[in-house]
Amino acid sequence: MTIPVWEVIDNTDIMVNNLVLTRTMLKKLPSDTDIWVDSGGYQILVKKLRIGIDEIIERYKIINANYYMSLDIPCSDPLDFKEEVFKINISNYFYIRKKLPDKLIIPVVHLYPSKYLIKAVETYVENGADIIAYGGIVPPMIRKTRLRIKSIIGFIIIRRLFPKIKIHVLGIGSYVMTRIFRDLGADSLDTSTWRVKAAYGHVIIPRLGERYVGNRKLKFGTPYAKKEELILLYKELKRTNFPLINEFWDLLKTFKGRALINAWVITKVKGEISRKSSFYQLYKRVLSYRSAPIDDLIRLYDETNSK
Repeated sequence: MTIPVWEVIDNTDIMVNNLVLTRTMLKKLPSDTDIWVDSGGYQILVKKLRIGIDEIIERYKIINANYYMSLDIPCSDPLDFKEEVFKINISNYFYIRKKLPDKLIIPVVHLYPSKYLIKAVETYVENGADIIAYGGIVPPMIRKTRLRIKSIIGFIIIRRLFPKIKIHVLGIGSYVMTRIFRDLGADSLDTSTWRVKAAYGHVIIPRLGERYVGNRKLKFGTPYAKKEELILLYKELKRTNFPLINEFWDLLKTFKGRALINAWVITKVKGEISRKSSFYQLYKRVLSYRSAPIDDLIRLYDETNSK
């Protein structure tokens, strides 16, 4: 189901996956907002699809967007890093950029060993890139706590060493992680958590995180929403001028309604993570890394793996 969040949330960028994008969907996209196009590299890897770089280029030619992600091979686990993949990703970027000189192609970096992470960003910056995308933090991977920390430290390293470049963070899988990366200086990010959580009956409560409002037994360990928590959500939506506030209680009952609420909270409601959140300690811990010496961060990054 396509949920036209742009009809509710103004001035919000939209990320679309070129692998599932159809001409009909293209016609529905608004003309007054920035459109980002994902190459589908993660889906190609996971689903073992046979889609080559030239096919991606042909699809990009018919899409009128503002930003296009380079075709990358995600580094799904730092322990499985292969220098060949690193070289292919850099080669893909320059190949697509050459073939599509009139489109803005965004290079993607992953959780490579620090030497290669820094080298990749240096290579892109030296060749004129003003924006890079930071990938490899998709939900199946960052469920491993140590890799979640590694992804955050890696971002801080890039932000500190390359303060002028814009960084877009790809595929964030939770509300808390969106808050963390924004507070650490991400210029933009994308996430599907607003609709994924809604599909499982979850709403995002500002500062607290996810709460369950569905009527199924399967809720993945998420706490049931208390009345006072829903009232907090209602007040925050009202305070930030959520346009569907009068339909709040009915929206909680449907997938589309919960998705719109979640999208609004992620994009419009600011503030730190509450002490009541199960992620509070993680939030405070990673923010403390901002002032750590860069050499200590690089050492910690390389020492942090999936074991």
